[in-house]
This record gives sequence, C-alpha cells and structure tokens, in this order.
Amino acid sequence: MSVETHGISVGIERSGSKFYMTFVAVGKLTHEDYQYMVPMLESAIAGVDEPEINVLADITELEGWELRAAWDDLKIGIAHGKSFEKIAIVGEGKLQQWMAKIADWFTPYDAKFFDSKKQAREWLND
Repeated sequence: MSVETHGISVGIERSGSKFYMTFVAVGKLTHEDYQYMVPMLESAIAGVDEPEINVLADITELEGWELRAAWDDLKIGIAHGKSFEKIAIVGEGKLQQWMAKIADWFTPYDAKFFDSKKQAREWLND
C-alpha cells in the first residue's frame, strides 16, 4: 500500500529588502487541500488595505488538480487576483511552462515561469 503525498504549503520569505509569499504544491491537489490553504491566504492579507503581493510558487512536484480543486484555484484568482502583483512560477517541463503562460493571459497579475528559484527571486526583486 502506497501513500500519496499532496498539498500546499504557504510561507513568507525575504529576499533583499522585499517580502513575498511562497507556495509549494505537491502531488495532485484536492478540494480539501484548498480548504486548508485558503484561510491561511486570507488571514495573511486581512487588514491590508491595498495589498500588492509577490508570490514564489514552486510547482516542480505538482501533478495536477482534481476538478473541484481546479475550481477552487479559479475562485482564489477571482476573489484575490487584484491583490497579486507578480507571481514567479518555478517548475520543470513544457506542461508546467504552458500552465504559467495561461495564468499570465487570464489574470490581472504578471506571471512568469522559471527553471530555478534563484532566477524567480531575482525577477521578484526587480
């Protein structure tokens, strides 16, 4: 019997003088993963009048979403999309790079794909 690991971890990092949120997605995300993550995101931006959030999203171990989880992800974008300024997506492979381009086309924030966290952090610090 194998146990599949999946979920989202959320954190805050500092690079130089800038702070940004970090997301690490692992495995195939479920609706339950979003039920845990969304309150953390909302509490992190609560009380900030006009948040301008930069994000480092590591999807190197992401295997996809369940349909309901994909819907949850879309709802976050609709509810909080204007709060995000830049999202640096770190991943590997053409599929993940394509996903980042789709995010950039359909969202109000600037999303860009990177092969390394170092490059992503540099872009977030510009």
